[in-house]
Amino acid sequence: EVFCSGKVLQLDNFRKLRGFSWPGFRSMNLRKQDKGHHACVHSFIESLREGKPSPISIKEIFEVTRVSIDLQNNLCS
Repeated sequence: EVFCSGKVLQLDNFRKLRGFSWPGFRSMNLRKQDKGHHACVHSFIESLREGKPSPISIKEIFEVTRVSIDLQNNLCS
């Protein structure tokens, strides 16, 4: 869900987008479920093939991992 200036966009299972308080927009049925996995894998493989940096920096990967572990530890304590 996205909240902005009293308006709401709600994405339901990556299949239906609903808008609340958006003039002229109520909902949109999406043709297929797209969570971005294909594009993510594609960009990673292309970075390997072309010798470019990873699309997600190692610093960001470590940060997300650290936050996930911290959250898990806080839930278990």
